[in-house]
Amino acid sequence: MNPVSAFVVFSVTWFIALYCLLPIGIRSQEEAGDDIPAGSMAGSPSKANLKIKFIGATIISALFTGLIYYLVTERILTLGALDALFGLEEI
Repeated sequence: MNPVSAFVVFSVTWFIALYCLLPIGIRSQEEAGDDIPAGSMAGSPSKANLKIKFIGATIISALFTGLIYYLVTERILTLGALDALFGLEEI
């Protein structure tokens, strides 16, 4: 696996992990009992904790990228194996 492929796998999995982590632990300003400033919606997040979620997404995607790297370099995951897995073998 070349560095460009590893970067693409890492980037895609990072964004997917981030989108999965974003709604976890979110409380609206109304639920948290915060003062709602003028012009702000009551349902907007009180504290998003983005730093923790960015770190979590980085850890998840690093582990997944490492797994994919291992599977590709050890020839466990090949195009032929994917064809057989999804039933796309040539007739």
